[in-house]
Amino acid sequence: MFPTKAEVHGIKRREVLREAAASFNFKGYHATSLTEIATSLGVTKAALYHYFPNKSSLLAACFEHAMEVAFASLERGRKQGKNGRDRLVLTITGYISQLIDELNCGVGLMEEQALEPGDRAKLVRQRDKFERALRALVREGIDDGSVVPCDPKLAIFVILGAMNWVPKWFKPSGAWKPEQLTLALGQIFDRALSSTPTRELPCDVGELPAAGSREPDRPAASGKRVLAFTGPVRSTQNKKAKAGGKS
Repeated sequence: MFPTKAEVHGIKRREVLREAAASFNFKGYHATSLTEIATSLGVTKAALYHYFPNKSSLLAACFEHAMEVAFASLERGRKQGKNGRDRLVLTITGYISQLIDELNCGVGLMEEQALEPGDRAKLVRQRDKFERALRALVREGIDDGSVVPCDPKLAIFVILGAMNWVPKWFKPSGAWKPEQLTLALGQIFDRALSSTPTRELPCDVGELPAAGSREPDRPAASGKRVLAFTGPVRSTQNKKAKAGGKS
């Protein structure tokens, strides 16, 4: 069964977004050109305009996707966690696992100044809403005894700073698998906030079980044949150092 025209458009749009995110994470927004993105996808620059009118709209779409992932992770964390700390860690690991998934198009929230004013204002509103929700989970954990007394604002600033830098250096084909890194980071954040911290952490992330973290829900396969761009998709990431990487 073949996908519809609209589905094909959506599939190819996502490929463009994924390659753009990889390039923005690796080289930075201003150092990345639409020509480079098109070349990596095996298409012409003109073909990209069928999906995005300009580079700024590509960056805005990357941020929009990141915030969609953030709030979906927050919803799962609230539903599945048994206390404040557990809900927070589930939210964080769910967010990280999506950002570093090789098949995803996550971009670290590091270049908001490159957005158009309207897009930047929208991002700031969404980001602030997400941060307030995370701080509420920290306060909830302090109240239920699962989180050590601390300043929720500072705790979340530290966690988000670490989270949003991960897509800059992590390479899924490196020494660490996405599931291993997600689990290790979750354990570090959990220990940092826990009122009853574990005595030790893994000494080698590469030895953690690859399927050890809770994987985010994925849509079921439709059974339809997927039509993708030709050419070396995500070739820009092949130039990245093997951090997570680093071996």
